[in-house]
This record gives sequence, C-alpha cells and structure tokens, in this order.
Amino acid sequence: MTNRLCLAVEKKNAERARQLLIAQGALDLSREPASDSKSVYFPITKKISVSVGKITSKKLESRKLKPHSLEEALKGKLPASQLPLLPRAFDMIGQIAIIEIPPALAKKAKLIGKSLLLIHPNLTSVYAKAGKREGKYRVRKLTLLAGERRTTTLHRENGCEFELDVAKAYFSPRLAHERQVIAALARPGEKILALFAGVGPFPIVLARHQPAVKIAAIELNPDAAKYLANNIRRNGLGGIIEPIQGDAHAIVRKRFKKWADRILMTYPAAACKFLGDAFYAAKPGCTIHFYCFAREERAFAEAEAIVQKAAAKAKRKIQIVGRRVVLPYAPRVVQVAIDFKVAS
Repeated sequence: MTNRLCLAVEKKNAERARQLLIAQGALDLSREPASDSKSVYFPITKKISVSVGKITSKKLESRKLKPHSLEEALKGKLPASQLPLLPRAFDMIGQIAIIEIPPALAKKAKLIGKSLLLIHPNLTSVYAKAGKREGKYRVRKLTLLAGERRTTTLHRENGCEFELDVAKAYFSPRLAHERQVIAALARPGEKILALFAGVGPFPIVLARHQPAVKIAAIELNPDAAKYLANNIRRNGLGGIIEPIQGDAHAIVRKRFKKWADRILMTYPAAACKFLGDAFYAAKPGCTIHFYCFAREERAFAEAEAIVQKAAAKAKRKIQIVGRRVVLPYAPRVVQVAIDFKVAS
C-alpha cells in the first residue's frame, strides 16, 4: 500500500463528508476508505475545499471490485480459449442457482460454482444439472458445486412467495413473465382449472392479480402438492385456490365436467396427452392455455395441429385467440403457447 490523498473527518460527519465528495466528483472509488477510533479517511482524487475534516495522506487498500459476469470472475483462472464456453444464463430460484456446465468445462465446475457465489452474494448454494428432467414428477438430479448443501429455498416473484425443494419439485423462474401474461387475462367470476400446478406459481400469481375467481389446482407429485398447499396459505389465498393432489385425468373426470371457464395446461412435455380431459372440463366459451414444444421453423403450425386434432376427437369447435413463443428450449426447438376458446 502507498500513501494516498484523503479527507479525514470525525465519524459523526462521515456520511455528510461522503456526500460532499460525491457531489464534487472527488471521491476515489479505486481505494477503500479506512477508519480508526475517531476518524474516517476517504480517498480523494484531488485537493478540494471542504467544510468538514482536513486533507491528509494515508495508506489505503485498493478496492476489490466485484466481477459482474463469470467471464470477468474467471479471466486469468481459465485459459482464454475456454472463456467463451462459460454459461451465459442459469436459473436463480430463491437463494439457489442451478447451472448447466458444458462438458468441456466439467473439470472446472466447482471453480465456476464458487465464482457464481462471488458474483451473487445473495446466493447460498450453486448446483449443476446432472441430467435431464425425468420421471412422472419432472425432477432432475443435481450436483452441489459450491455453498451450502441444501435444496429448499424461498423464491419471490410478482409479489408472491414460493417455498420449494428444487430437488423434489419442478419450478422455472424463466416463466415469470408468462405467468403475468396469463394472470392479466383472467376475469372476475371465472372458475379456473390449473392442471400440473406444481408448487403453485401459475395459480397463485393469477389469484394475486385477480382474486375474484375460484381455482382448482391439481398436482400429481406429492412433494410439490405439499408445497402447493403451503404456498397457498403463505400467500393468503386459501379461500380462492383449492389444492388437489393426484392424477389430473382421474380427478377431472370425477369432479370437473363442463366446470371451467379457463384452463391452464402449463406442462409442455405432456400437456397434449390431457387435451381430452381439458375439453371434458371446458364450458362453452372456456379459454384453454395450451403449452408444448415445437420445431422453431413451424412452431405455431405444429402446436395448432395438435390442438385441432384433439378438438375434432372431442367433437368440440375451437377458435385460436392467441399464440406466442414463450422460451427457447433446445437448438431449433421452442416452447409455444396456444390460447384457444372452446366455442361449443
């Protein structure tokens, strides 16, 4: 450390002095302030006239600037040829990050995890995806890279809170905007059927936005259903949303014949298998929000063909009222949403 020009002020005047230095463009951000029992020493870039303290010199440490990206954090720690391979996106669910490590960087995975904790101090754990989502509950194996070995967290989104275990229940923070889109479409008095409700993000965000509705939220996964019920209570929506654990097909056929004014089918990997159940539950005039994966070049055509085929089988007439690409999913594959009304 070398002696640096600084402003020494009594501790009681420290904040006032800092604001004066900022206003005059004289605060040196490349150095850390220092203090002793009586005074605070602010590094300055030039001699100035101030009403508090005195100009002096003192040894001050260089400021350690927090990196803003993995590339910044790992520059000099990875070969230059590997920096472009670093992931540009990852999921932050509450205080947990879930990242996909390219095979070429597998040996550097723990270093990447530690770097993420440095970039995002609010994170407590970083996990790597250890495989695809699989099984009837849509969960994937995770490998701890850095931080605490825990998978439970509290995620906040759209004015709502979601408690969950990322190793036991599916949740995608990337659908936050889509949840707002659907919530804005709901109308007072509607009866809404949420199939594949998970821990509750779609029905809870919808009910928060439009509380004058009734929602039946069905989830097969017992762990996710437990969090669904807890999250409904946590968000004060017990009088609006009914959580139901079990198989959507059996429950719909038993309880919801021509019941729904709006149906959410937010499981793109398998929603097509339940279109018959959706038509069974739909009142005339019901709006169904159907999600699926499709090839990018023919996304809407493929998705609409699935819907039209199911409508014909159910002998229901439909009208497409909305279509959008929600997210990229894989190379040349996207997640698509098709909104359609059941006319009769």
